[in-house]
Amino acid sequence: MKISELFYSIQGEGKRIGVPSFFIRTNNCNLRCMFSGGNLCDTPYTSWTPEDKHNIGEISIDDIINEYKNSGAEEVVITGGEPTLQYEELADLCSKLKDAGAYITLETNGTRDGRFLDYIDLISVSPKLKSSTPFDTKHEKMHLQNRINLAVLKAYHDISIKENKDIQWKFVYCNVKDIKEILMLQQKIGFTNKDIYLMPEGLTDIDISSKRIELAEVCKKYHFNYTDRLQIQIWGSKRGV
Repeated sequence: MKISELFYSIQGEGKRIGVPSFFIRTNNCNLRCMFSGGNLCDTPYTSWTPEDKHNIGEISIDDIINEYKNSGAEEVVITGGEPTLQYEELADLCSKLKDAGAYITLETNGTRDGRFLDYIDLISVSPKLKSSTPFDTKHEKMHLQNRINLAVLKAYHDISIKENKDIQWKFVYCNVKDIKEILMLQQKIGFTNKDIYLMPEGLTDIDISSKRIELAEVCKKYHFNYTDRLQIQIWGSKRGV
C-alpha cells in the first residue's frame, strides 16, 4: 500500500479520544481542502504535496501487520489522505488486522464506499463542507464536484443501521455558516445528533483555542458533540503523533 506514515499514539478526536492506537496513514487524497481561515488540511503531505518524508512509501500489508503487532496496541486507526482510494488493498489490510484481533477505526471523507466495511468497528465519516473549498486555486472545481457524495454517505448510514456498526459524523467547524450545511446533510441522510462531532478548525492550539468557546456554545445549542484535537494540544502540529 502507499503509506505516508505508521506510528503509535493516542486517538485525539471523536468517540475514541484518548485511546492508545496504532495509526496507519495512507498517502494521496481525492480532495484538496483549504479552509476558510486559510489553512490547508492538517496533512498536506498526503494531499496537496504527496511525498514520502519518512521513506516508507509502498509497504506490504504483511509488514504493516507486523508493525501493528510490535506496537502492542489493541486499536488501529486507518486514516489519510483518503484510505478508500486503495480499495482492494484496504479490504485485504482490514481483513488481516481483524484476524490479528484489532479494533479498527476507518477515517474517511465519505466519497467512496466498499466491502472493507465488513471489518470496520467504527466508521468515522468526515464530509467536507463548503468552507473547505480551495477557492481561487486550480483545485477549486475538482474539490467542489467531489467533496460530497450523497449516495455513498447514505450507504454508510444505512450500513451502520442494518449491521449495527458504530459510526461518527465528524465535521471541521470554521464558523456558524457551517451549521446550515450540516443540518441539510443530516436531513438528507438521517444520522442522529448523538453521532455528530464538531471539531474546531486549526493547525495550532492557539488557532483552536480561539474557536473553543464559540463551538462549545454551538454544540450546546444544536445538541451536537464537541471534540477537540488532543494531539495538537499535547504535541503541536507535527507528524507521527
